[in-house]
Formats: sequence, C-alpha cells, structure tokens
Amino acid sequence: MVSRKRGLVTVGLILVLLGGYSLYTSNPVHSYQSTFNLLPLKYLKIVANLRDQTRITGAFQETSGRSVEFRIMSSVQFAAFQTRTGNASLYALPETATGQVDFTSTVPDTYYLLFLHGSAFPNTTQTVNFQRTYTSIDVPAILSGIALIVIAGVEIYWGFRPSGRQHTSSAATPGDVPRPPWP
Repeated sequence: MVSRKRGLVTVGLILVLLGGYSLYTSNPVHSYQSTFNLLPLKYLKIVANLRDQTRITGAFQETSGRSVEFRIMSSVQFAAFQTRTGNASLYALPETATGQVDFTSTVPDTYYLLFLHGSAFPNTTQTVNFQRTYTSIDVPAILSGIALIVIAGVEIYWGFRPSGRQHTSSAATPGDVPRPPWP
C-alpha cells in the first residue's frame, strides 16, 4: 500500500513538472538582432513561420541615415512579388532611415519581412540594423499545462490522504469469544 501511495506522489510530481514546463513555454518571446547589407537595387528577406496572433515588434535603422523601405508580406503576396505580378503587403513603412515595426499575424503562414533598397541611392550599398521580437501565446499549451497541474494535484492528494481503513489492535485474551452484533 505504501509503494502505491509513493507511486501516486511520484506521478503527481512528474505531472507538476510537465504542466509547469508547458505553461513556461506557452508564451514564448524570441528576440533577434540582425545587421545586413542591402546591395544596390536589391532587397533582403527575413522568413518567419508564424502562428496566428503572433506579434512582431522592433526597430530598424540604416547606419548612414539613408532611407530604406520595409514590408511584411504573406506567402501568397511574396510569391506575386517575386514574379513581379503583385506589390501588395500586409504592413509597410515608406522609405525612411529609421522605423518602428508593430504587426500581429492573423493566420498561420510563412511571413516575409522585406527591406528594399532606397530608390534615391541606386549605386550605394546600405547597411541596416534590425532588432525584432516575436511574441506568440499558445492557448492549447496553456490549457494543457493547467490540466496537467490539476491532475497532478489530484494524484498528490490521493498519495497523501489516509487510506480510510483504520486497523486497531485490541488486546484480546485467548479465552474471549466474539459476541454477535445483535443484542
């Protein structure tokens, strides 16, 4: 009986660890910093596979103060951009030397963060610093973490609760005869 109770407590503690890990990783925040060169008349793409409701925040700066254009495109928009059949984007900042980015995805997709070379500088390589943070809340992971912790609480409770059977020892003498329960 004692080993069964230890097993319940052990399983409960393992479930607490798994539930805690699930909750810890359910709101991942990933930060990145990039410095890159934009060659004349070219663009640079940063690919991000995002789930819905992922927020991208950040800032960029062209080191010499020259303007660049920034866009965020879905996979369909980027395919049209590559084949020169479309120029639409979900988010755009006109040509500027510095910019603040704040975008939230609406559907799971591959998103393309594009930096386009400044049109006023056709023969100059531009250098850009870009710091960005991706924040994504994973609702199923939060719910599963809570469920695991609740189940762990039940397991630990069962492991520590009294068994309900109380064994009492009575000092019976060898000549005692048990009496029937009725009067």
